[in-house]
Amino acid sequence: MLEGSPSVVIVGEAEVARGEVSVDAGLSLSIRLAEVLGDLPAPGDEVVVRTFEAIRGRREYVVTVESVNQEMLVVTDIELISAFQQRAIVRVETDLPVTLVYEMIGDELVDAEIPIQGRMLDLSATGFSLFCSTALPEAYRFGFHFSTDFDEMVLVADAIRSEDVPRGHRYGCRFVGTTQREADALHRYVLSEQIAQRRRTDGL
Repeated sequence: MLEGSPSVVIVGEAEVARGEVSVDAGLSLSIRLAEVLGDLPAPGDEVVVRTFEAIRGRREYVVTVESVNQEMLVVTDIELISAFQQRAIVRVETDLPVTLVYEMIGDELVDAEIPIQGRMLDLSATGFSLFCSTALPEAYRFGFHFSTDFDEMVLVADAIRSEDVPRGHRYGCRFVGTTQREADALHRYVLSEQIAQRRRTDGL
């Protein structure tokens, strides 16, 4: 939940308002404005909201303005575009099978002609490392199914870095178009896996 998080509203490159998230309704956010620094956006405008969360650090969302006045901004269509923490993005080592069943053709995500098998080597809310015995095309954007105890998701990612390793290739992958719900689900999964791994290490 984002309620209570200090927030900055950004239009283009300019900060136009500062405040605090007063209501996180899941599909919308209400931001109580404490300081207006420039021209406020109009309903229907797409802007960036930057939040500062105690646990998850600084996060940026692209949103659509639903309503606005000098005291309150309500936004919808919330999509996480970046996440930062004061130290490192929370990441957990994994060894999960993954099948790349979708690929981006133009602007459309379609069924891959030949699904590619791989293994997820680590995971954070913003990306993961992927091992494949098959080389991926340059600038490859793909989709796959990911399940946790509580969520079923189709995630989309870009392969942005590659490294030749024994028996295949290791790729650094960044999630694309992750919704707030998906990012929160990934973050919960990472934290729960960290706790479980720590307990196994400690023999609990």
